[in-house]
Amino acid sequence: MNDNNEKKTEQELPENNNSAAVSEAGAVKNTKRKKSWKREVWEWVYTLAIAIAVAFSIKIFVFDIVRVDGSSMYPTLENNDRLIVTKLGYTPHQGDIVILDSTYKKREAYFEKVAKEQGKDSLNFVDKFFAERNGMPSELQTKYYVKRVIALPGQTVDLVDGYVYVDGAKLDEPYYDGKTTSIDASVQYPVTVEDNCVFVMGDNRNHSKDSRSSDLGQVPYGALLGKSQLRVWPLNKMGVTK
Repeated sequence: MNDNNEKKTEQELPENNNSAAVSEAGAVKNTKRKKSWKREVWEWVYTLAIAIAVAFSIKIFVFDIVRVDGSSMYPTLENNDRLIVTKLGYTPHQGDIVILDSTYKKREAYFEKVAKEQGKDSLNFVDKFFAERNGMPSELQTKYYVKRVIALPGQTVDLVDGYVYVDGAKLDEPYYDGKTTSIDASVQYPVTVEDNCVFVMGDNRNHSKDSRSSDLGQVPYGALLGKSQLRVWPLNKMGVTK
């Protein structure tokens, strides 16, 4: 009897070992599957985060799409036109159509005031971010205009008999056939463009708030979003902007 029991036990041992091995292998496989699933999810999240960061960087530094609001550039541009604006490495040139931040100077003056109140020489990017969201007047929020560069730093602008003169020469303006007159008595002509600024006007001179107004005045380089390169909407007017 003892011999039989011992033999039976010996015969059953391999089966028990196999079951344990199969169970262990299954556990390892399940663990690998869980790790594989987590790794796949992480890779998707990582890839998506990189894509968003790249898209965000392109929008901030390379190019953007903006919508024309108003008629100040008519007939060159019309209300609701969509434009591709290039930013990276942009340097203003006479005749460029540019997108500018019309509240830039007033907002910078506000930041200087806040800096003095905080005992600082100036505000950094982070300081400005929080200043914009904590008590900054709503009228200082960014508001973009689309205008044309008429003159560059150091050049002199004059208005004579309804025409624009830059450095004493009558400006060739094939995009406009009307008269250009002063719109603000406080802006005296001729006027010399300051360093790192441009003098801008809208093509629809009688319906444009531009550098002829002391409210906007000459536009600092820092206020320029970039240059309009292409109109992409409406489709029947798609083409280079000039």
